[in-house]
Amino acid sequence: MHSLQRKVLRTICPDQKGLIARITNICYKHELNIVQNNEFVDHRTGRFFMRTELEGIFNDATLLADLDSALPEGSIRELNPAGRRRVVILVTKEAHCLGDLLMKANYGGLDVDIAAVIGNHDTLRSLVERFGIPFELVSHEGLSREEHDQRMGDAIAAHEPDYVVLAKYMRVLTPEFVARFPNKIINIHIRFCRRLSAPSLSSGL
Repeated sequence: MHSLQRKVLRTICPDQKGLIARITNICYKHELNIVQNNEFVDHRTGRFFMRTELEGIFNDATLLADLDSALPEGSIRELNPAGRRRVVILVTKEAHCLGDLLMKANYGGLDVDIAAVIGNHDTLRSLVERFGIPFELVSHEGLSREEHDQRMGDAIAAHEPDYVVLAKYMRVLTPEFVARFPNKIINIHIRFCRRLSAPSLSSGL
């Protein structure tokens, strides 16, 4: 007898009418229970984003094939085990967003494991190390933007994170850096941090 599993389905595709119905009907067809669902549309790019936490007995290949047949061309869909996500946080000098993330992760308000905090300045090292989290300095001094992004990318990749969180990281990312971490970069703004709750960030994860 198979035991129930929990997995997270992430869907990114061009926005169209009826996408939520298509995706949830396929989940129903596979006898999967929807535990939590969040979706939004980026009207600037015309992209649809949906995160669906599912419970049941999974046939991953068949489920993903059914989704491929129902979704628009150019869609991205991922199915991963549910649970805590491993993140690396990038910072410069400002502590606002970083401090909020550290506090929530430390006291259980945010269901993530922070593998490391990496900055191009050493300003926030003492704050990070108070929480027992490694801080790494990757200085931009004397480097081109491309060279620095390469070094930052190497430092991030060493931790094998599920997501890269920009917490008031005040550097413009090169296209090569973004392409290195596809669909894994989350930019956190101070206005969002002030009202950040576990469900809101977890929905993005």
